Amino acid sequence: MKPLVSIIMPAYNSEKYIAQAITSVIEQTYVNWELLITDDCSTDETKKIIQEYTSRDTRIRPIFSEKNSGKPSIAKNSALPFIKGELIAFLDSDDFWMKDKLSLQIQKLRSDPSLALVYTGGYWVDQNNNTIKSFLPKYPDGMNLKNMLFKYELNNQSVMITKEALDNTRQEFNSTILIGEDYNLFMHIIANYKTASIADYLINYRIHNNALTKNKKQLSDGVLVTLQELHKTHGIFWKYPLLSLLTYVKAIRFKYIKKVWR
Repeated sequence: MKPLVSIIMPAYNSEKYIAQAITSVIEQTYVNWELLITDDCSTDETKKIIQEYTSRDTRIRPIFSEKNSGKPSIAKNSALPFIKGELIAFLDSDDFWMKDKLSLQIQKLRSDPSLALVYTGGYWVDQNNNTIKSFLPKYPDGMNLKNMLFKYELNNQSVMITKEALDNTRQEFNSTILIGEDYNLFMHIIANYKTASIADYLINYRIHNNALTKNKKQLSDGVLVTLQELHKTHGIFWKYPLLSLLTYVKAIRFKYIKKVWR
């Protein structure tokens, strides 16, 4: 049996990159997928491009918002009621995958039925697809909450989760968070389930001036909310006091002092 993978792609004014993102899904060596694209009332040609691809491939299903939410979490959540797959992957409309990304992740998940989340390495690329830097996972497979508190190494585009883990964790992205809703959801899953990684460069994460994650204050706020939730559900400040405090201090420093998150 080849499980269906539901891919969630939020989009807003992505006319420059979305075709490459969609094409990278179509060109996957694993073919049993559905792509749910949630357009958050784009004002450019994004909707037209989505409709062109939808007319050519029935695996692509668009969801057009009636009004702009301004939050990726809401755009992603609008797709969740429509997913049919037992596995879920995520791809932003300005990023793209390598062709074996899905197949290798499914192989990894099949190797251990207790796994709930698998992530990969990849590249940071610029607006012209030139490589800026590369990154690979470093943590061993297993329960990794402690490691992720020390240094979070997931990229949203690289993650595949089980639908079961989503349903049993928090069902959807936290819509009060503007930036870091993926960090919030994945950290809750990591706190409850085993994770695994693939030491291969399977995604391309684009760095450009319009990237939402450039807002330091709101990114820090997302981390702080997540820490509060994890302490309420798992007592992380009692279990891992130094690591939890370290992450808290980094978030505060990043919020108020112009320094790189380290």
